[in-house]
Formats: sequence, C-alpha cells, structure tokens
Amino acid sequence: MEDIETLLMQIISYSGDCKSSCIEALDLFKEEDYSQANSKLESAYNSLLKAKKIHSKLLSESVDSSTMQISLFLVHAEDQMMSAETIITLVRKFLEIIKKKEGKSND
Repeated sequence: MEDIETLLMQIISYSGDCKSSCIEALDLFKEEDYSQANSKLESAYNSLLKAKKIHSKLLSESVDSSTMQISLFLVHAEDQMMSAETIITLVRKFLEIIKKKEGKSND
C-alpha cells in the first residue's frame, strides 16, 4: 500500500479540484457559456470519482489488514470529499432549476 499520507493528500487534492471546478462552472453558466460550464461539471465529477476511488481503496485495505488508524488527517480528507460531493450535487440541482425556470435546454 502506498503511504497513507500520500493517499490522503490525493483525496484532499481531488476534492479541492472538484470544488474549484464547480465554482468555475457556476461562473461560466453566469456568462452563458453553457458548453464550458457542462465541461467543468464533468471535470468536477471526474475529480470526485478519483477521490472516492482512493477512499474505497483505503477502506478495503483497512478491512483486510485491520491496521488503519483513525487520524485527524483521515477525518479531514473524508470531510473534504464529502463537502465536494455536496457542492457538486447542489450546483447540478441549482443549474437544473435555473434552466427549467428559463425554459432552456443547455446540455
């Protein structure tokens, strides 16, 4: 297994990428650049998937070996991943509501 601190930093980094891409998507949507906004949301989702894949790997390896210890760093990484998931969900719903209200199909 890779160094756990490295894996946790990757989770934090991918989660941060997800959140940043969500904010960029909102800015692009505001500027009516719907294609780029959708592209940023796709990028955000891919970053979140990478974080979740690493997290799943950590969980499965900890079950197999019973050696993973709970640390503040682990809790922080999980918190960042969960907040990224919340943000992307809210941004997607927010944009759906706006599109529906404006009667636009911007996919």
